[in-house]
Amino acid sequence: MPSFDPAAQAEERELVARCLRRRPEAWDEFIRRYHPILEGAIRFTFLRCVFAAPEHDISNVVQDLYTRLYEDDFRRLRSFEGRCPLGAWLKSLATRHALNTIRDEKLRGRFGGGSLDELPLELEDPRETRIRPEEREEIGRLGSLLDQLGPLQRTALRMFYFDGLPYRQIATALGETTQTVGSLISRGRDRLRGFIEKKGRGQ
Repeated sequence: MPSFDPAAQAEERELVARCLRRRPEAWDEFIRRYHPILEGAIRFTFLRCVFAAPEHDISNVVQDLYTRLYEDDFRRLRSFEGRCPLGAWLKSLATRHALNTIRDEKLRGRFGGGSLDELPLELEDPRETRIRPEEREEIGRLGSLLDQLGPLQRTALRMFYFDGLPYRQIATALGETTQTVGSLISRGRDRLRGFIEKKGRGQ
């Protein structure tokens, strides 16, 4: 997993801390620095899923994401643990929020209706592991154990199995390489199965 500059890490943590203390200039800096990242991830998700990126949808999703970061005394922002760059963490949030919005809009009949399962989210690299129906069901049953995994591993598994995203898109959202994403998913899946085996042995 690629490392990132300790000085940049400290700067991000300091900015988050100032936001949590409700410093107006900190929130302004946060938006100025990360708005392009959030907007870009949301736009990319719309284009990938429905081949369109209506500006009013992009704007609404971005603003709603800001609201969610701000609400409940910055509950979501407080969950940032600094184990990856803040921009990568925000990309993951933005991608998942955009996917949830697209799913809701499709259920209302927009973008051709249907569900996200019908969207063209095939893996772009034929060498990548495709999701077998039985494997998706297995991971679904293990969903309650995901919180025992680290944040990057947990997010990668959710984006792959629950959101149906290809390795390349997950890598873009998390700021990782496709090889790292493949490793996160493979090891995460093995760890979940290990949890089940330990539970079966009463450990």
